[in-house]
Amino acid sequence: MELDTKLDLLADAAQYDLCATYARPGRRYTPRQASWAAPEADELDRRARPVFRVLMSSQCVWNCAYCPLRAANDLPRAALEPEELARAFMPRYAAGAVQGLFVSTAVHGGIGEAVGRMLDGVELLRTRYTYSGYVHVKLLPGTAYSDVERAARLADRLSLNLEAPSAAHLARISPERSWQADLVERLLWAREWQRAGALPSGMATQFVVGAAGEHDRDLLGAGSWLYRELGLRRVYFGAFRPLAGTPLAGAERTPHARVQRLQQADWMLRQYGFGHGELPFDPGGDLPLHLDPKLAWALAHPERFPVELNSAAPEQLLRVPGLGPISVARVLRLRQLHPFSDLAHLTSLGTQAARARDFVTLGGRFFGRSRAELERAYAPRPIVEQLPLF
Repeated sequence: MELDTKLDLLADAAQYDLCATYARPGRRYTPRQASWAAPEADELDRRARPVFRVLMSSQCVWNCAYCPLRAANDLPRAALEPEELARAFMPRYAAGAVQGLFVSTAVHGGIGEAVGRMLDGVELLRTRYTYSGYVHVKLLPGTAYSDVERAARLADRLSLNLEAPSAAHLARISPERSWQADLVERLLWAREWQRAGALPSGMATQFVVGAAGEHDRDLLGAGSWLYRELGLRRVYFGAFRPLAGTPLAGAERTPHARVQRLQQADWMLRQYGFGHGELPFDPGGDLPLHLDPKLAWALAHPERFPVELNSAAPEQLLRVPGLGPISVARVLRLRQLHPFSDLAHLTSLGTQAARARDFVTLGGRFFGRSRAELERAYAPRPIVEQLPLF
């Protein structure tokens, strides 16, 4: 099979992994065509180029219920040799078309064989081709300790997808794996290398949202634990999509709005100082779909608002809807030069910051809406597929 044909097949197979988002400033790329995604909000270098994203193999011996690459599916498959990875990546890197590499693999032959072939490809780039740029390696469940160590020495970032927030949930969609022994233990091994100074871009994981019948509280609770105890840099959320040829083909697809709410809540945990217990879950353990969770929290805590924009502490301002780390930093800087006293001063911070008028005072003056008006404005309404992140 020609290399370009292989890359076409492997690009399609790589599309399901969100962890491919560049861990430094950047975008992601698939070999068949440019597939652009916005940089992470905390990554500010707009000059960044895309990352080359590819699977070493789409041939798999496992039969995970949600995965289109499961062994039972009859579909075209391909695999790269280490030298072919270099032949695909280096010309694009040399031409300035990409700035890094994300590489993953299906379980081709066995875990050790598949991971070994992938790491052989990365090592070839590092040694024979003297490539010193960004590499993100996604490991497989059950990867041997020696391969985790080898990967940590070769890569800038490691990821290993948990897919589900607990052992019980994972057993529903991938009974061949042990959540603790095959997944968490490997992340603990990688954590030790991160603490030793390896992995400058940290570790990441991904959940398949909705595949295992989990609730948002389960996912965000697991994410909070991963940040706190395992030192992960990012948790990604991918919407479950029922696919032909899998046991879950007739299951309900996960709304895009749910994934957005989880991303927003995850941002609250990582950047806004919220604890897991403060998130606005409903009695069933899910986030409201019609409101972003920070706004939902603010509406549920009227005793905390309004706050005075000219004197509130940074941690208070971070809890105001419409204000994020960047706009809070601007508020702190600008209020030293002149006090905020007019609504135009607030709206000059941006369209999102304008939402803060309902939750702040400016020099003691309140320009927002009444409680009754807010309740009417934010009453439940039909969900559309694209909702803005806050």
